[in-house]
Amino acid sequence: MQIEIIETSRLRGERVCESHWNLWFEMGRDSRVMATLGGIWNPGKAVEKLYWNCEQWVQYGHGLWMLFDKATGSFTGRAGIRKVVVNANEEVELGYALMPEYWGKGLAVEIGQKALSVAFEQFHYSNVVCFTLTDNKQSERVMQKLGFTYESNIIHHNEPHVLYRYQNPAT
Repeated sequence: MQIEIIETSRLRGERVCESHWNLWFEMGRDSRVMATLGGIWNPGKAVEKLYWNCEQWVQYGHGLWMLFDKATGSFTGRAGIRKVVVNANEEVELGYALMPEYWGKGLAVEIGQKALSVAFEQFHYSNVVCFTLTDNKQSERVMQKLGFTYESNIIHHNEPHVLYRYQNPAT
């Protein structure tokens, strides 16, 4: 099962694919966005990340969606669920990143709620994790608003992060 198109009240998401390259790379070279996501991407790194995220769809039937404002069609960011390794354990991660002009408008919470419903209702995962750098308080606040519970501080990609977990209410 794949849910390639999603909608919220303000956003439309479509499965990330090679045709999104220009938007993907635009986001990856924005220093404000990438300040908490491992730094600016060069073209090679952007291609590597794009293909890895496209492969998530092939392997697991889900991944990131590229997000667009329903009213204007403007690119707003990316979000979704994907499998990652955290502390040597395979986890399902909720990931989200928005372009700076869309920060502070509640869109991360809106798309996070939709992605969690897909994770739990369509894929029946027992829990989902979310993590961010310890100094990214805006993202940590999104996790809290979504109902995630703090679990621990971790080192991820050689950087200190906070790890939050959301248990599937149906399990």
